[in-house]
Amino acid sequence: MHPSLFLAALCLGIASAAPQLDQSLDVRWSRWKAAHKRLYNKNEEGWRRAVWEKNLKVIEQHNQEYSQGKHSFETAVNAFGDLVSVAWVAECFMRPVLSALPK
Repeated sequence: MHPSLFLAALCLGIASAAPQLDQSLDVRWSRWKAAHKRLYNKNEEGWRRAVWEKNLKVIEQHNQEYSQGKHSFETAVNAFGDLVSVAWVAECFMRPVLSALPK
């Protein structure tokens, strides 16, 4: 198995193993899903939510540090909020499909 696929599977397994979801974020989660047209099946919803919450915490921590002058920019939740970093890299930087050029 390719190392990045193994890492992605591992991350997904960890994220899906009985996630403890923050119920105070239910409305934000619903609004984020609606804004980005996300629909998940029952099995996927839990781990996507767990990944989104983890990413949200990272963003909030970064922005707190920004307000303390530790960073020169703010961050925000975007359409990639439900992706683990390996999946985000794979989606954003996929190799282009090269077709045969005529000779």
